Amino acid sequence: MYITFPWVEDNDTKFVAWTTTPWTLPSNLALVVHPDFDYVKVFDKTHNTHFVFAECRLTELYHGKTAKDYEIKSKFKGTELAGKEYIPLFDYFHDRKADGCFRVLVDPYVTSDTGTGVVHAAPGFGADDYRACVKAGIIRPDNPPVPIDENGRFLPIIKDFAGLPVKEADKEVRKLLRHNGRLLIDS
Repeated sequence: MYITFPWVEDNDTKFVAWTTTPWTLPSNLALVVHPDFDYVKVFDKTHNTHFVFAECRLTELYHGKTAKDYEIKSKFKGTELAGKEYIPLFDYFHDRKADGCFRVLVDPYVTSDTGTGVVHAAPGFGADDYRACVKAGIIRPDNPPVPIDENGRFLPIIKDFAGLPVKEADKEVRKLLRHNGRLLIDS
């Protein structure tokens, strides 16, 4: 599924990230891009907004579309996105913003063969996410958010999905993102 994260300094622009694990999205603390990839800002005429993602993923995101459906507005390296702030999908960990969360990090673990070249980072659930977030100083090694109990159910801090087993929550996460206009493509 492809989700959007509005860029704070440009209300009309959204980062596009891809995930196969919707249940990790409530624990998102950062977006990660590859430092050396070329990224594009595309005006999507269907959605009447700008999207930012890796240029190498353009044909995947616009498969079956033509140049009349979108226009490339600018191009830049991943390093130029470092530190850009975005609006998170959920506010469960809003208190961590003071630690530098909800901004773009750069790390070479981002790949070009799947997704969008923009990785959503939930450091409590992925080794690369964890490493990149610790390296950036937005979490302490002993403090990644892991809002699930020993039975794999969301804790009360994740109020929209509290008590749900994480895999059962996938459907509910999708539904809420769709309702909030943050789900771009549900694949």
